[in-house]
Amino acid sequence: MHISMTDPISVLAVSRNYAISEIQAEVALTWAAVAMTLEWEGFALQAGLDPADGEAMSRWNQQFPHVRTDCLDGAVAEVAAAPAPPLDPVEQLLHDVRSMPVCRRRPKSPFKTNRPRIRIH
Repeated sequence: MHISMTDPISVLAVSRNYAISEIQAEVALTWAAVAMTLEWEGFALQAGLDPADGEAMSRWNQQFPHVRTDCLDGAVAEVAAAPAPPLDPVEQLLHDVRSMPVCRRRPKSPFKTNRPRIRIH
C-alpha cells in the first residue's frame, strides 16, 4: 500500500470544515486514506475482486460515496480526541507569544522615560 503526500488544499479544507489545526487535518487525511484502503481491500476480498484493481476501486468509490465521508469523519474524531503532542521550545515560545494579549506584547514606547519633563518658556 502506498499513500502519497496529502494535498495542501485538502488539508486546509478539512481544517476549516472540521475546525481542527492543519497538522491534525493532515494526520486525519492520512488516517482516512489508510482506513478507506482497508475498507476497499475487505470489500474486494469478499466480492472476489483483485484489491490491486484501480478501476474496480474507483467504481466501488462511486457506488458507495458514504465510505469516504465515514472514513474521514472517523479519522477526524480520533485525531481531535487525541491529546495534543508536546511542543518543542520554539513552538512553545510562539504559542506563548500568540496566546498573550496584544497589549502585553507591545513594547513600551521608546519616547517614554523615567526622567521628569522640563518645560521651557
